[in-house]
Amino acid sequence: MSHVKFDSAVKQNPTQEKIVNAKVEKFSDAVTLILRAEAATKMKKLVYVFINVRQLTPTTFNYTVDDSRDKISSSAHASIKMKFEEIFNA
Repeated sequence: MSHVKFDSAVKQNPTQEKIVNAKVEKFSDAVTLILRAEAATKMKKLVYVFINVRQLTPTTFNYTVDDSRDKISSSAHASIKMKFEEIFNA
């Protein structure tokens, strides 16, 4: 199970907000697929991982992964990082 939480203190117009929300949704969907594969390798139904995405400036984002409840593999971390960079730094 993945929970992607988004936080931003950046003032945006409605168009910018829609674009950012679409990116967050796309990232969340990608993370869900990555974590489903991770759960399958651990022979579990779900893995509990929480990801916080923060918008620092109109074009700068960062993220943190909290996998303290269910540790995920380094390859899952790498996949999440790759998807984040692909979606938010494009």
